[in-house]
Amino acid sequence: MSTQHEATRHYFQAVDAAFDALDRIFDTEGIWVEKHNLIYQIVNLHLGHLRWAFECWKKNVWFVDKFNIDLVDSGMPTYQHILQLENDRARLAEQLAELPEPGQIKNEMAELLLKYKQFPDGLQKTMAERLYFDALQKGPVFRPFTAPVTVKHAYNKRSKRPYYVVHWSLYDGSNNIPVVYLAVIEDSSPDAPRPVPKRSGPWGDVGGDTLLGDGLPNKELSDAFTAFVKSHGQYSLTLTSIATTMDKDFPTLHPKQLRRFVLGPLYIGGITDHHNRVETVLSGVSDPQDNWLLNWTLQELLSKEEVETKNGLWSRAVPQEIYHIDTSDLDAAKNGVSSQEKHALVPHQAFQKAYATGAAKEIFDGYQCYVASGDHIIRHV
Repeated sequence: MSTQHEATRHYFQAVDAAFDALDRIFDTEGIWVEKHNLIYQIVNLHLGHLRWAFECWKKNVWFVDKFNIDLVDSGMPTYQHILQLENDRARLAEQLAELPEPGQIKNEMAELLLKYKQFPDGLQKTMAERLYFDALQKGPVFRPFTAPVTVKHAYNKRSKRPYYVVHWSLYDGSNNIPVVYLAVIEDSSPDAPRPVPKRSGPWGDVGGDTLLGDGLPNKELSDAFTAFVKSHGQYSLTLTSIATTMDKDFPTLHPKQLRRFVLGPLYIGGITDHHNRVETVLSGVSDPQDNWLLNWTLQELLSKEEVETKNGLWSRAVPQEIYHIDTSDLDAAKNGVSSQEKHALVPHQAFQKAYATGAAKEIFDGYQCYVASGDHIIRHV
């Protein structure tokens, strides 16, 4: 196997191990899941799409010239590969019609080997391409932008407004990193749709959240809202910047809560570039399944009050959200959020080396650290 293919295999082994460990955290870490139950469900949905994208890329690397990873910053595939998945999804039916079935390819490979004593290099690539498009057909993958979906539509008795709980995601092309958003938004539009109460019938429960779906329930604002979050999803924008701009651009939409989940960076020994402390730890672990470090961040912005403001002497007053920024937390203040949680996930062998060399405190300072040991997760405080 070539050095390039060996490095690629190493990369995907580390990614699989990291996702397996992350799944175990979500399955067993009661504190995190209980504290963020809804964001956990939403994040888990989007990460499932990302993981399936990696399954497709595993097959894709066998018939493309090069698979590019952001080696310096995120450790994730570069944006071009996300775009390629999107383009290939658009021509899926055409490609599947043109490519032979896997059984036919196997027969041709066997004939070439046994009858003509030739190694089927070309057919191997054809098989990889067929399996790649089959995988694309089997499940949704993480997209450049996944449009907002409303998961709850209810009524706030205090403000006397309907509100929406909505989520969306994007792959930040500047930072090569997946980002998931979850927002709680009140709607003061005169014709804002009221929640449909759930009621029981002979065919089960109807109404309520069963009627929710793509976009906002307020269809007059839905398209404009989708366009807004698509153009304001970059990780470089603070949640305060996004929420205050949304509040200004949509006078009748009131963002009361905005959350952002960012997966990464992912450090892999011998592949990604990282600061010396991390390099010292990961480079001493030979097994690809044990020489990685995965970070993720959860940020939250909360409105502390709503005030009436005027832009001019004769203009009418409009509601404006005032957001809480925790100035006692330097990270929260710097990032323009009410609160921020930083998490780190590391295999036991790598953590042990970090601990033994005295680097653990520096590397994991400010992080909630999880240590993956076999099928278990150790929550290290």
